Amino acid sequence: MEQATTKIEKYAGLDNKEILLVYYRLENYLNTLNKNLEKNVVTKQVSTPMGIATAIKEVPKEHVEIFKQTEYYKTLCNIVEKLQPIAEIISECDEYKDLSKTFK
Repeated sequence: MEQATTKIEKYAGLDNKEILLVYYRLENYLNTLNKNLEKNVVTKQVSTPMGIATAIKEVPKEHVEIFKQTEYYKTLCNIVEKLQPIAEIISECDEYKDLSKTFK
């Protein structure tokens, strides 16, 4: 008797679940980063005797503009932009709707 196999679509080695996870993690990170940059602040997680805390530092608007011109920031924006239509298509599939909500 032949076993039924489920074909899992993969893109560059990533399956749909992995694409959704990467997209939503990066999208959330970029959204938080942009909110902070709009306020001219940067944040960093730091270890304190009472646990992990978020340190907030105000930066000049010029530094924000310089940061937005870095390869790091531009690459992050490009990845999120390129993954968005793929993630939207995957999220519309019944099989991935609940998972998509979990990752958001």
